Amino acid sequence: MNQKGQAYSTFKLLIAAIIAMAILAILIPIIMQAMGWLTASPLNETKSLLTDLVGSPGALKHTPEVAFKPDDVLASSALVERLPISKDQVCLSTGQFEEDSENGFECIGCEDARDNQRLIYHGSSNQAARLAVVCNVNLTELLDDIEAYNLEDGDGEWDGTSIEDACEVCEGKGKCCAIILKRS
Repeated sequence: MNQKGQAYSTFKLLIAAIIAMAILAILIPIIMQAMGWLTASPLNETKSLLTDLVGSPGALKHTPEVAFKPDDVLASSALVERLPISKDQVCLSTGQFEEDSENGFECIGCEDARDNQRLIYHGSSNQAARLAVVCNVNLTELLDDIEAYNLEDGDGEWDGTSIEDACEVCEGKGKCCAIILKRS
């Protein structure tokens, strides 16, 4: 009888340890993100929103705050992986961030509407930002959404890449999505 009691208490300790580890596994990432030690990946967060919005024309969503690290690249070809759209149906804009190829964001291929646009961050420290994502059935409808959601200022751009120029990549290709940088 004594041996059974000892085995039972050992088993209870093992179960308690497993439960404690599970609780820690859940709480540590939450605490780290709240303290700013863990930030979301721009690529993963944007891909997630793009996946949700490809089939929801006219809907606008924003990523949570993400951190661009020096030399981070957000490429349209990486964003459309495993999606029913191609890289020439996605346009990118530096939005509220000034185009700066030495200290800030640069949008390669955006001004001349190339089909694999890239946002590159050239800063020396992490930059917090959010990304606005909106899709629609064609370029005309997308540009109407961008205007309706006030995602640009009066002259068609903020301090950054012209959204209209960048989205010309979608001309005649049907569905089109815009990804625009915003300050957090």
